[in-house]
Amino acid sequence: MTVLTVLALLALLACARGSDVPRNPDDPPNIVLAIADDLDPDHLGFCGNPLARTPHLDELARQGAYFPTLYVQPVCRAALATLLTGRWPHETGMTSNLAKTPLAPSGSDLPALLEQRGYATYCGGKFWEGNLPAFGFDAPAENDEKFAREGEGAGDCFRFLDEHASKGPWFVWWAPSLPHTPHRPPARFNKAFADVPIEVPASFKGDADDYVQAERSSLAMESWLDAELGHLVEKLRELGELESTLIVFLADNGWSTASWAKGTPMEKGVRSPLVVKPPGSTAGRELPALVDLVDVHATVVDYAGAALPGGCRGRSLRPLLEGRPYEPRKLLCGAVYGRYASLVPYALYARDERWKYVFFLQDVSGKELSPGARLAPEFRARGGQQRLFDLEQDPLEQHNLAAGPKQRVREMHAAAFAWWKESGGAELEIPEGPSR
Repeated sequence: MTVLTVLALLALLACARGSDVPRNPDDPPNIVLAIADDLDPDHLGFCGNPLARTPHLDELARQGAYFPTLYVQPVCRAALATLLTGRWPHETGMTSNLAKTPLAPSGSDLPALLEQRGYATYCGGKFWEGNLPAFGFDAPAENDEKFAREGEGAGDCFRFLDEHASKGPWFVWWAPSLPHTPHRPPARFNKAFADVPIEVPASFKGDADDYVQAERSSLAMESWLDAELGHLVEKLRELGELESTLIVFLADNGWSTASWAKGTPMEKGVRSPLVVKPPGSTAGRELPALVDLVDVHATVVDYAGAALPGGCRGRSLRPLLEGRPYEPRKLLCGAVYGRYASLVPYALYARDERWKYVFFLQDVSGKELSPGARLAPEFRARGGQQRLFDLEQDPLEQHNLAAGPKQRVREMHAAAFAWWKESGGAELEIPEGPSR
């Protein structure tokens, strides 16, 4: 056999095996950004729920790092705009799901940055802002809102992976509308939870049977989400791409069956699970760092080898993931907006490792918010009201301590407003209120 024949056979073998051919470890990784839609972190196995059936997510957490405190915007469109841009809602102008004007592509949005680095880019599922190519997505030509949820779209994503597996690198924005309402999963998922015992909390004042059924349906939806992610991971394994892929999993906003959640500054609205599995083999660990959604954007940009554009607010988590020096955030600060598009927030918040402070700039009630959990009590607050919670002792924020530790209230109030001013927030009208 001649040398040329051997080389030709090796070339054919490389094409057949695709990305099983070893890559240079200095090459940028493939990237999957997996975005759940309205997810309660407390419904996941790796977050400690014994009733959850999320084996693929649990395995992902065992292979990577789990961050228990990621703060997101509590409505999906604002959160996805932040993921795209690395900027906060008052900077993107995207504060509500009902905004009439789509986000304008800048040429430096996340998929465009990756495309400039040589990535093939794919968008599957929820993407609010319309023109995929303008934001840097190569495929598909038009967004498929039914992606994964109705058994459609995944095949198109897998064809994209088949095409680019041997070429690399590639980026997949994977955002099925799961486990978003309506909670009507395929029968096999409902059946799996039909008889699981659900404890009704003493604080719940509604119909107990209603609560039990809602919890079972929610758990079934999260199991469906997990199964869909499992199909994607298995596809990567079949292609030999799994070990060379960065997988980032998070939710666009929180959710709850019967607690204040979506659209509110409460933990069930603004806290998301975050799992990061870097390329290669790593041991699972929990990292208690405070993480803002802009940090997820910065982390993906960092792994891709791109420069973070000016005006982006994030801090890459890559040094922390790799055991290098990393300066953690001491506070998470943010603003929360009503249901109708407005650049004026109804509340500002600040949160450290233990304490959470909220200041309400306006009167607010459930009808001004994005729709939350059907069984939750109506969320109400008065302009000028302050709330302080000890999250270590009161994770569901049932006991307002703002009348107590005055120094802590003053410091966190000052921090929230300093963040707003330093990040370019407009002048705010500060109301007098019942709990100043």
